[in-house]
Amino acid sequence: MSVSFAAAVDDLYRDVVMNSDRWGDEAYGEWMANLVIEPRSIDRRAARSLRRAVRMATKLQRFWSSPDAERYRKEESWETRVDLAVGVPAWRPALELAEQELDAFPSPEGFADVRRRFRTVNGTTWMEGVEYDDWAAHGSGNPIG
Repeated sequence: MSVSFAAAVDDLYRDVVMNSDRWGDEAYGEWMANLVIEPRSIDRRAARSLRRAVRMATKLQRFWSSPDAERYRKEESWETRVDLAVGVPAWRPALELAEQELDAFPSPEGFADVRRRFRTVNGTTWMEGVEYDDWAAHGSGNPIG
């Protein structure tokens, strides 16, 4: 996988909450088409997570383009804007994608990304005190210790 789908979801959310007027059905379709050049190149799990991310992005767009969001427009952090509009459920698809990417292409960066995203979604730590090398040596599905 040459592009991180989890990072692409972050980019999507960032643009949607900061430029909500640019987004609509056609823009989401283009985003997905540009991300997934060959539909058969991604598995069902990744496709499902990407569709969930687009559904979250549509909720974000509706919120940020509504007059009700006016009082929050001073917020400059795109992450806070996501939290204000949808909250924790918005972050789940990106966590799922990061976990899938870590399983398929283990790396220290991917491990750190899953750790960060897991805390955001679940409010607790993942593999606290475990280094990537130890995790990789024992395999992702096996307990360490």
